[in-house]
Amino acid sequence: MTKVCISFAGASGLLGFPEFPATAAQQLQAEFPHTSIVLARTPDERRAHLPDTDVLYSVRFGPEDLKLAKRLQWLQLSSAGATHVLFPEMIESNVLVTNSRGLHAISIAEHTLGMMLMLARKLHEAYRFQLEGKWARKEMFNRYPSFSELHGQTAGIVGLGSIGLAVAERVKALGMRVIATKRTGGVTPQCVDELLGADKYHLHSLLRTADFVVIAAPLTPETHGLIGEPELRMMKPTAYIFNVGRGAIIQEAVLIRALKEEWIAGAGLDVTEVEPLPAESELLRLPNVLVTPHYSGLRSHYWEHALAIFKPNLERFLRGEPLNNLVDKRAGY
Repeated sequence: MTKVCISFAGASGLLGFPEFPATAAQQLQAEFPHTSIVLARTPDERRAHLPDTDVLYSVRFGPEDLKLAKRLQWLQLSSAGATHVLFPEMIESNVLVTNSRGLHAISIAEHTLGMMLMLARKLHEAYRFQLEGKWARKEMFNRYPSFSELHGQTAGIVGLGSIGLAVAERVKALGMRVIATKRTGGVTPQCVDELLGADKYHLHSLLRTADFVVIAAPLTPETHGLIGEPELRMMKPTAYIFNVGRGAIIQEAVLIRALKEEWIAGAGLDVTEVEPLPAESELLRLPNVLVTPHYSGLRSHYWEHALAIFKPNLERFLRGEPLNNLVDKRAGY
């Protein structure tokens, strides 16, 4: 009998992540009676179950887990990114890795749009002054950058996957021009005015043109540190950058300089190089920065949507069919 271990939050040491509901595990068992569905609630339970687990549904997986999981055939991630589980031994193993591409697109796109509107309209500053009891109209008028709007401006999306496409659809509806980079090319969606390749030449063209740059690419060896000093300096001084991909895509020390020295107007970050962001980080105190603690992917009815991706794949696995959302372990996505 195939054993499926579900291991999240407390069992994976990921504080703040939504715990998998016991009722959902019971329902999964009812739908797949010829499997054994077990729910690991603690690290000890996880370690106890791993040696005879065939399928692991989790958010984290490390070298120690692989040593224990002698029977593991398939790791299903709740995330779209997979680089955090692609250590050398895992890459060389026969374990299949699939992600949850598409699960987070709507919530991350709406989160990105919210950050864009907050910075363009200085809503984050208005709220801070409100808490201080100030009617700060003059201060906000006089402080760089000036007020702006989204309509009529250009959004540049780095990485037109499911998340990037969802962002493009929403900003296009607000009257923005949309340019985007995509590694594989293909047909240009109606919501994208110009689709570019993912090479440096096209990236630099996007950065020079866009008023709002959205980083929605996965973290790979090619995208690690992709946005550094040359890239930030070629952006407009009135432009904003938003990162909902992975923190290490932007060189953070350089970004802080760019924000302090006003190479760019501001930044909205849901991901950072180090998480949790250290309390001493200047990003937490710069007036032209909005930081959220890596929660843009969380959405209402999270596990219902997540299981809508996992269950069809489990059916395919049990029938011996190729899996959806299969990760190329060497490419990193």
